[in-house]
Order: sequence, then structure tokens, then C-alpha cells
Amino acid sequence: MKLLETVADALDRICGAVIVVMIGLMVIFTTAQIICRTWFTSLSWAEEACRFLLIWASFLGATCVYRHSGNIAVTFVQDLFPAPVRRFVRIFVHAVCLVLFAVLFYYGLQYCGKQVRNAAAIPIKMKYVYMCLPISMVIMAYQALVLMLREFRKEEVKA
Repeated sequence: MKLLETVADALDRICGAVIVVMIGLMVIFTTAQIICRTWFTSLSWAEEACRFLLIWASFLGATCVYRHSGNIAVTFVQDLFPAPVRRFVRIFVHAVCLVLFAVLFYYGLQYCGKQVRNAAAIPIKMKYVYMCLPISMVIMAYQALVLMLREFRKEEVKA
């Protein structure tokens, strides 16, 4: 379990660092676009690059949010149960999420395989833009598995 937690923490740190770089690049590209539009010729690629960076940063950001349980949760039903049952409800929720992530990974990979055209302004294949979905789903599935195992290993809480 220690190794799984270590890998999950490393993935979280890597995703966080990549997100910071992506947002930094978005700031640089947007600033350059404003300067070039005002005094020179507009950059044809900057808006598209920022859009793609935002897509990737959003999906990678979702992995970090899931890891830290920062997503919006409706817990009033869970709170109606005694503590041991709540634990199993959390395990069930992670299991449902794990299935969802697996389905999204599968269909995301299929969709990426169908993308053969290039982006409009940047000479990259669109499948590389859409790869954020299967990549982030693998990371989120791993995080869900680790969180599920963490719940299994918790000591029974005396209520």
C-alpha cells in the first residue's frame, strides 16, 4: 500500500507541475497575442494553443482534485448512516467512479484513434489534443483505486 500511495503522490505532484507550466504558457501566449495584435500582426496560433493547453490543464487538474477529494460531493445521504456504513458508501462511490473512468478511457481511446486531421493553426494531429481524456482517466482510475484501498484499510471508527 505504501508503494501505491507513493506513486499516487508522485502522479499528483507531476500533474500539478505540468498544470503550472501549462498555465504559465497560456499567460505568455495570451500576453504575446495582445502585444502582437496591438502593435504588430496577430499570432495565428496563440489562441488555439491556449485552448489546447486549457483543455489539458482542466483534465489533469481533475486528477489532482479527485486525489484530494476536492470535488463537490453531496454527502447528506452518507451522513445518515453510522460511521462503518459510511466507509462502505465511500468505497462504493470510488468503485462507481472507477467504472466511469474505465468507460471514459475506453471511449476516449476510440475517439483519439478516429482523429486524423491536423489542428487549424498548429501543425499537430488532433488526436494528441484529445489524448488528455484517456491519459487523465488512467490517472483518475489509479487514484480511485488507491482511495478505495485506503478506505478498506482504515480502522473501524467507533460511533
